[in-house]
Amino acid sequence: MSDPLVTVAEASGYARTSLHVDVLTFVEELRRQAVAAGAGVLDVQWMGTTPGGRELPVLVLSADGCFTPESAHRAADAEGRPVVLILCNIHAGEVEGKEAALMLARDVVLGTRGQLVGGTTAVIVPIFNADGNDLISTENRVIDLALMDGQDGPEGGVGTRYTGGGLNLNRDYTKMEAPETRLLSQLFGAWNPHVFVDSHTSNGSAHAYALTYDTSHTLLSGPPEPILYTRDRLLPAIEQGLLSRTGLRTWFYGNFRDHDAPEKGWETYPGLPRYGSHYRGLTGRLDILLEAYSYAPFEDRVHVTYEIFVEILEQVAARGREIVDVCARAAADTVARGRDPRPDDGVGINYGVARREDDGSLVFDYPAWPLWRTEIAAWDLESMQARRTRGGTLTFWETTFFGRFLPEISVRRPRAYVIPAGRTSAVELLRAHNVIVGPVGDAAGPTHIERYAVLSREATVSPDVGYDDRAETVFSVRRESATVDLDANDHLVSMAQPLANVAIYLLEPESDDGVARWGHFDDVEPGDTYPVLRIPGESPLDPPPRRKIE
Repeated sequence: MSDPLVTVAEASGYARTSLHVDVLTFVEELRRQAVAAGAGVLDVQWMGTTPGGRELPVLVLSADGCFTPESAHRAADAEGRPVVLILCNIHAGEVEGKEAALMLARDVVLGTRGQLVGGTTAVIVPIFNADGNDLISTENRVIDLALMDGQDGPEGGVGTRYTGGGLNLNRDYTKMEAPETRLLSQLFGAWNPHVFVDSHTSNGSAHAYALTYDTSHTLLSGPPEPILYTRDRLLPAIEQGLLSRTGLRTWFYGNFRDHDAPEKGWETYPGLPRYGSHYRGLTGRLDILLEAYSYAPFEDRVHVTYEIFVEILEQVAARGREIVDVCARAAADTVARGRDPRPDDGVGINYGVARREDDGSLVFDYPAWPLWRTEIAAWDLESMQARRTRGGTLTFWETTFFGRFLPEISVRRPRAYVIPAGRTSAVELLRAHNVIVGPVGDAAGPTHIERYAVLSREATVSPDVGYDDRAETVFSVRRESATVDLDANDHLVSMAQPLANVAIYLLEPESDDGVARWGHFDDVEPGDTYPVLRIPGESPLDPPPRRKIE
């Protein structure tokens, strides 16, 4: 009989976390034991290889062998069985998801959790930032309560926030500079999951939640129904189900605006699609962000992450038909809007409020607006002011949840964009995002378009994108109408596709996270015409009703 299969965290009494080789060893042993036991619910696949040469495993769990995207989506359409993609270790110092995902896969394949993949197809990436993971040090994420920073264990240390190449993968979703980000986008495009789960660990606030969760807040930029369904129905059901089953308390992610005065508000993070949740809000799929409480002991963080993985799969399976249909409606609606766009169909593409530092440099704030009045579970005021992270008197602070974002700049949805043939880097980036780009071809010739005259250009600095500072290019433009001759060799990006909102956010010159912002058009100067043209829709607004004259 084989020895019980355990993770490094379990074997060490939660003193250590797995290296990349430990993950591969666990996965291979799980596969071997699954074959020996005749358990046909696991297929081990591969996402690709990191710049450091580490292969990234993908564990596909299915009760009836739906181990390809095609078979999984046939089951989804026919039986209402959603595809759930679980991503762990994007920040390699945040290791709870990695350990919990391996434990979950083991218990599905060899233990008592097999029912979890009866109503879903689970696609698990247990270790994403593998190069950063292996840069383990006890100096990473050390607790500093004066700054509300760090985490409690494991005592053997953890990896780095950034990749081996020094990039923050959770600020890379739009610019896609890291090879790992492009590998994830390929996986996302292949599986097209109905639900995406992203596992993190969060510091920054003393509160009484074992874990906080979130979803996209950019309702005015992406298809709204999946965002609202996740925020208003799925996440509350997961919260209540987990509390009833385990006693673990969870709520929406945030930080107190002022720890010395908790009643001043609880605020989520900026509404930029360089963050995974907000990016996936543009795609029309359901997104769940998980943030284990970093000041809880490591074992407790693994436990709550494991249990919420279980709860997510159970709640998604229970609502499988609804979730598959929500995603299908969002895709169909996006295609229909792009095929015949109305001039009152606006898409938010910039959430930043500009200001000047004392030295004149340009910076941006991304204000969150009130969403709900609520109660936040935390500690008594003395504990809060002393920065005690647990063990005080449980106190429910009545406050405002600042979890709503309003765009500073919106644009009308066009029918298509046209990119000049020579602008290959922008086209390559769009395709890396799974956006369909074709030739202008037979649409060449005189065409009514909208174009942008560039009024100004300057730089701002990106926060927390990696070890090195990264400049962003900020354009100010004026839109003009014109008739131009389109060339058959130019690139056409139709908005009649499910990822149209991703394309809009990427291609608009004043987007806070698009190709212009990330340097693809840095040769364009004030007075030039922005290279990307817009083909507007043709449907007019309905005229106002005439007042009947007696």
